[in-house]
Formats: sequence, structure tokens, C-alpha cells
Amino acid sequence: LPATATRHRHSRAMGASASSPQENPTRCSTNNLHPSSGDFAFRAQQAPLSLPADTKKRVIGVLGGSFDPITDGHLKCACEIVHAGVADEVWLVPCGVRPDKPSLLTPYLHRLIMCHLAINTSFGSSFPIRACDIEMGEEMALSTYHLMKRLKEQYPGPEFKFVLGGDLIAGPGSLRTWDAPGVPDAGERLYKESKFILLDRAGFAVPPDLPPNFTRLKAREGTNMVTEDVSSSEIRRRMNIGKEDLTGLTQGNYQMVDGLLSPPVLAHIIRYKLYITR
Repeated sequence: LPATATRHRHSRAMGASASSPQENPTRCSTNNLHPSSGDFAFRAQQAPLSLPADTKKRVIGVLGGSFDPITDGHLKCACEIVHAGVADEVWLVPCGVRPDKPSLLTPYLHRLIMCHLAINTSFGSSFPIRACDIEMGEEMALSTYHLMKRLKEQYPGPEFKFVLGGDLIAGPGSLRTWDAPGVPDAGERLYKESKFILLDRAGFAVPPDLPPNFTRLKAREGTNMVTEDVSSSEIRRRMNIGKEDLTGLTQGNYQMVDGLLSPPVLAHIIRYKLYITR
């Protein structure tokens, strides 16, 4: 499963860039706009996601990340969570502005739009994977602690489970060390109070004594887990390899990423000339 699918929110949660929830988070930072827009700013209103009016308590997997850009690896991860039956649906949650991550240069709206494009053209209209824009109005990215708190407050019905890589269970930089502004021992509280879907990582052993708030992702009986380890950084790197030697291809080596991300996402990247000078 793609490393970027679960690690971006980890590094964001530890840095000073993580912000606490604001009273009226409706104004988008100009960092969320295209760099050519100067000091133009606008008012943005989050579009709340509708939930079925049934009595069943739904389980929603929260797949956070930069999605810079979203790849087929992210999509495989999301749909296999649903296929395995560990969540009723999965929400892809692009993070907000990350001053602690210099490589994250793509404006928030581009990343959100690419998530919508990937979902709408990769899955049927009734397949339960959606993009959540809960961080649209934030000046900076929410910490994981505040993200889960905000989701529970805004959507009190369902049970949210954060998607976490098995490499983040123990050791330096692990879940229990994560920070959140204004919250002492945020990592410990997150570990004990939130629920998680745990993804296996090659080379990292999963502790046998996981607490009950952790659900390990396993394939349904009679099936094998389908994975595709395609990171966003690999996509960005490939688009800049050897482009100066390709006749007529002056903007980017797009052939090197064809088939690794949804065609509409690639079309969006080409149209707005994203990632070319990274």
C-alpha cells in the first residue's frame, strides 16, 4: 500500500504547522490559490457530506494525506478497505497548507479537485469513496488529533477510523509521539481515544497485543489484498526525468506516469502545468 497514503498526516501532526480548529473557518489562505493569483483572496464554504438516513452506525475510514497528486496506489488502498469490510466507506481528506513540508507546493484546491476527478472516474457512482474538504478553510493543516475531533463534532452519527501504516505504531515518530497545538500528550490521547485501521508495512512487525481500538486490514476469506505502491513523490520525480531530451515534450515527461494515476488527474496536471519544476 502506498506509503504516502498514511504518512503525510503523521509529519504534519508533529510540526508547528498543525493548527487548532477555528471558530469560523471560512476564509481560505491565499496559499491555497494558484501562485499567479497574487494577493487575491476569496471566501470558501465547506460542502458537508450527506450521510444515509438509516439507523445503522456507519464506519468511515479516514484516509488523510497530501495527495500531491493522488495516485492509483491511494485509490487501491481506499477501495480495498471497503472490499475487506473494515469500513462502510472511505473519505479521502487532503491536508491543508503545510509550512513544515517545503515540497508541498501545490495549492489545496488543485489537490482537492484531483481527488474528486480520481474518485468520480475510477469508481461507480454508488461506491462509497468520497473526498472530504473539511480542511478547506484552515489557515494551516489540522493536526490528526484536531482532524478526528472536528469530524466527530461535525458528523456525530458515524464512527471514524483513521487509516494508519504499521510503521507508525512504535519507535521514533510513531503515533504516540504526535503533537497537536494546545493539547498536552496529544499522541497518547489520540492512541487511546481514536480508532484506527492498520495497514501492514513490509519490514515492520505489527504488535500482537494491539488495543481493541485498532482494526488490522486483512483481505476477506478467499481473496488476496490488491496493492499498488505508487507514491506521489515518485510521480513528481518521473515527470521531470529526461524531459529536456524528449522532442516536442517541453513541459514534462508525462509518458512516464501514464497508467499510474487516473487519466483525468493527468489531464488536470498537464492543463495547469503542475509539478514541472519540482
